[in-house]
Amino acid sequence: MNEIERYIRDVLRHIPPFLGERGRIEADLRAHMEEAAAGGDAPRAVIDRMGRPEDVAEELMSRMTFRFAGFWPRLAAYAVDLLVIVAAGSLFAIPAVALANLVPQHPAGWEYVLGGTLILATVVCALTTVGVVVFYFPILEGRFGRTPGKRLVRLWVLKENGLPIGCKEAFLRRLSYYFEIQPVDALFILFNDRRQRAFDIVARTVVVHER
Repeated sequence: MNEIERYIRDVLRHIPPFLGERGRIEADLRAHMEEAAAGGDAPRAVIDRMGRPEDVAEELMSRMTFRFAGFWPRLAAYAVDLLVIVAAGSLFAIPAVALANLVPQHPAGWEYVLGGTLILATVVCALTTVGVVVFYFPILEGRFGRTPGKRLVRLWVLKENGLPIGCKEAFLRRLSYYFEIQPVDALFILFNDRRQRAFDIVARTVVVHER
């Protein structure tokens, strides 16, 4: 892969995957850069003149228009995600309870080994359950831009500038989830044009409908 192709790939990495314009953006970038290179410019000089991939992507995204998601679509997505969290958490929470009940109360001999193994397995299952609850939103939104619930409702989480979010933004926008102040947080959706929750504003993120 030559320098120009690598650069185009890096620009596209900052473009939300649901945009139908990705193909056109890729073709336009390639045509522009190859034309400059054919005119005698070195690939590195062309790339330096274009600027950082994320800056190019941000400039391209500033020309796009999005439809911000309101309260009801987001509530529907959240309800689906809660069902997924409960189902996934139960896969580990139920075994944790069952294993805890199997731990010998008055172990003797080999029962010490059995008890220790059961306790370890119980702790692993319990920690996995907590991990599902705590990291479900940050990992899925930070890595893929949406959760199963948002996928079903065809929503995406982006930065305010239109670029994909990372795990930092995904974690920040979910702080109300951890501190159980979601109703207050959600009220902000009703009072701003971008339909942002309070912690969306903090994280500088928006939720948009798939184009």
